Amino acid sequence: MFYKSHGIINRIDETVLFTILLVLAFSMAYLIYRVFRDFTRLRETGTCLEKTREELDLIRVSAEESNEYSESIINTVRESLIVLDQDLRVVSVSRSFYEFFKVKPEDTVGQLIYDLGNKQWDIPKLQELLETILPQKTTFDNYEVEHDFATIGRRIMLLNARQIERRSGLEKIILLAIEDITQRKEIEAGLEKASKELNELATELKRAARVKSEFLANMSHELRTPLNSIIGFSEVLYDENFGALNNKQKKYVNNVMISGKHLLQLINQILDMAKIEAGKMKLSLSVLSTKNVLNEISMLVENMVSKKRLEMITEIADNLPDIEADELKVKEIIYNLLSNAVKFTHKGGQIGMKAGKNDSEIEIEVWDTGVGIAHENIEKIFEGFFRVETPYSRITEGTGLGLSLSKKLVELHGGRFYIESEGLKKGTRALFTLPIVSPEAIT
Repeated sequence: MFYKSHGIINRIDETVLFTILLVLAFSMAYLIYRVFRDFTRLRETGTCLEKTREELDLIRVSAEESNEYSESIINTVRESLIVLDQDLRVVSVSRSFYEFFKVKPEDTVGQLIYDLGNKQWDIPKLQELLETILPQKTTFDNYEVEHDFATIGRRIMLLNARQIERRSGLEKIILLAIEDITQRKEIEAGLEKASKELNELATELKRAARVKSEFLANMSHELRTPLNSIIGFSEVLYDENFGALNNKQKKYVNNVMISGKHLLQLINQILDMAKIEAGKMKLSLSVLSTKNVLNEISMLVENMVSKKRLEMITEIADNLPDIEADELKVKEIIYNLLSNAVKFTHKGGQIGMKAGKNDSEIEIEVWDTGVGIAHENIEKIFEGFFRVETPYSRITEGTGLGLSLSKKLVELHGGRFYIESEGLKKGTRALFTLPIVSPEAIT
């Protein structure tokens, strides 16, 4: 009985032992599995950490490069730049800021902007910009500030400010650009003063010119009368109405007569210009036969043309209508142009006159093959007393008033006047228009 019980106990012990061993085996297997899994995770974590470390290194290098790039840009810009944190303390400044405002880095970075330069930057308008305007507007341009600095004197500055968010809005910085416009303001003030003085001078010159023109216009009778007397008495003497003259006397009297006529022509031109400028020139309008006026003036210059052995070509339309104009002034215009053409054309050359109808006006052209006019002098020839300087012009007479006076007389009639030339030695064309008389004016 005891034997049997003992066998059963042995079998139970074997079963327990087997169970224990099986549990231990499973536990060891699970432990091995856990260790292997944790090792795999650790290895993966190490790989991730290595990758993260590499990424962080790349980010750090990129940040350093970006920072270096930004610093390079800031230091390259000519204007002074300041970067402030949200407490208005200086984070960094550009090299131009140090150079211009005469400050050192150790006295600048980390300081409250108002404390810079022994509180030289405690400027009310700057405080208004940074503490009142910028919190409401993230950007602000062309904010003008004027201040006296102990180190660099009085300065006028133009401020541009930008508020920039960093770290997803957790921190803000302010970029402040300072442009010194003191010299520009001084130049602008100088220009404004000079402009005012020039306007005052121009007004005074206009007044003086008007007084001069009015004086000359009023003196026309006093200037012309003595000259007409000189010319008249010279003609009487030259014609020997009161006794014979020897050859020498006759030559001198003729010189007096020629010089008097030339001086009278000059005075007439000056007085006419003065009358036009003073607004006192009055036209005596009448209906004129354009063709007859042109033919009459052509005959007047025939002697001048033949003396220089020039060829004169006229093209006057047969059906040329009448014009309403001042006869003496129109003849003066045409004579001035033809005499100029003769004067500035070499022997053997050509001059010409052409007239035709163009819509509601007569167009008259006087041309020559003479010395021509340089392009830069086309407008200058209408200035009073201007003469183009050429070797040929020095041996010719003239005051430089003819073209200017002719242009003003044409415009006084309501016409247009202009000069054309292809250049020196290529001749000149003078063209002007006069309005055609209306049928109502004839009746």
